[in-house]
Amino acid sequence: MNEGAEWLTSAHVAIVAGKGGVGSSTVAAAAALAVAREGADVLFVAVDGRPGMGRLLGGREITDRDQTLQRLAGGGRIRARSIPADQAFGDYLELKGVGGLLRRAASAASLPMIAAATPGLEHLLVLGKIKELEKEGAADLIVVDAPPAGHAAPFIRSASGLSEVVKSGPVLDQAQEVSEMLADPARCRALLVALPEETPVTELIELAVDLGDDLGVGLMPLIVNSCWPDRPGLDKTPAMAARSHKVRLSDSAKSALESAASFGRSRLAQQREQLERLSDARDERVITLPRLATPGLEPSDLTIIADALVGDEAAGDGSADAG
Repeated sequence: MNEGAEWLTSAHVAIVAGKGGVGSSTVAAAAALAVAREGADVLFVAVDGRPGMGRLLGGREITDRDQTLQRLAGGGRIRARSIPADQAFGDYLELKGVGGLLRRAASAASLPMIAAATPGLEHLLVLGKIKELEKEGAADLIVVDAPPAGHAAPFIRSASGLSEVVKSGPVLDQAQEVSEMLADPARCRALLVALPEETPVTELIELAVDLGDDLGVGLMPLIVNSCWPDRPGLDKTPAMAARSHKVRLSDSAKSALESAASFGRSRLAQQREQLERLSDARDERVITLPRLATPGLEPSDLTIIADALVGDEAAGDGSADAG
């Protein structure tokens, strides 16, 4: 496997999470593509079933059925599915030996009532299904597109939370088995995503503390998405730049260019400040991904992001607007 992609396969399950709008879903898709290009069988699990991810990954819309979205040179492929909680509940009942007709009736009628009385149960059922897929060796890598940051911690914490309140029975067994997977860095790690802005970086640091330090989930490198490329020429005034190229500028052109240059300098200064803040706060390696000037991402754009994720830029000096 490409040396740059090895960190993505340091565990069998990669849970990708970040504040809503930072592009964690697209980073998850890029991670799946980067590993599949190396010949791996990758399963992309869309917890929230976000529309458009199947097309971005080269196939049809993602459903609750396992489907192959793309086959790549070298034998790799990307499969995808969602895991509705009621389906996970039915699978869990099947695992416990409940018969087909009774299982369907129980999963349809009982889950809302049980879930309402047991906060975190639906999350646990989804994680439990992921745990079973990992245990079965269903793929070389399972990439989990987790809910946004405000829901990601409760999603991942559901197992430990239920372990504290449920003292016996199958729910406790499931919670303990999921907790074991989450605590084993050879089985599961989290890939956390932010933008180079104050609030997303703050939430990334808080999520890293919550999951990595408190819960004991292994962390992959931290991803800062949609970074502006460095532009050394912004240090020059438009007048200086024009003189060096023997170009005459009108006063209005100088004013417009200076306004644009000032905006660029401000964004880059903010970006550097937030990257430094993140590096100071956390020991994990920081990988930056480029901002792509496109109104909507296409599969070809995903290739650019995957390249940056595992390429030379991944040393921490990259420059997607991955939505």
